[in-house]
Amino acid sequence: MVRSVLFVAVALTVAAPGAFAADPPSTAAVPGVTAHAMSSDEFLSKLAVGNKFEIDSSKLALSTSHSEQVKAFATQMVSDHGQAAVKMKQAVTEAKVKAPADSLDAKHQAVLDDLKAKKASAFDKTYVDAQLQGHIDTVALVEAYAQTGDNARLKAFASDLLPTLRGHLDHVKKLKSAMGMT
Repeated sequence: MVRSVLFVAVALTVAAPGAFAADPPSTAAVPGVTAHAMSSDEFLSKLAVGNKFEIDSSKLALSTSHSEQVKAFATQMVSDHGQAAVKMKQAVTEAKVKAPADSLDAKHQAVLDDLKAKKASAFDKTYVDAQLQGHIDTVALVEAYAQTGDNARLKAFASDLLPTLRGHLDHVKKLKSAMGMT
């Protein structure tokens, strides 16, 4: 179920760029992200939904998880995505485009509702899986826009933030491995 949901989690932050993932996945392999020139409205809409999901699901992880590793990751996600919202707002203003809505779409709301029903290790597994898929999808989304987007300012914004996104993807992969999840 988690795999079928497109997470566009935005890990667009000023976090230390030291932890980069290997090459990101091909955008052609991600549902809903294609190699066509993506409009700024489409890009910002998906990005905003993902950012809100990251913050909301990570706040839930802070109150639900019993794992210190999961809580540490969730703390980073809440902080980083809060900063990402500020950077995105600045880029939107400078690009002179319409700001996206600040709400979850039906798919992300369903995943969040599913997370709310989980407890203990079932929560941790579902949360980490959602974070992994979300970061795979987000790297692909932002990479696609950086390459083919229709707004120069937003393309620069996307390009500048790809190293951080790759760092978050690497972090969640390591978290999943450290927790013995396959």
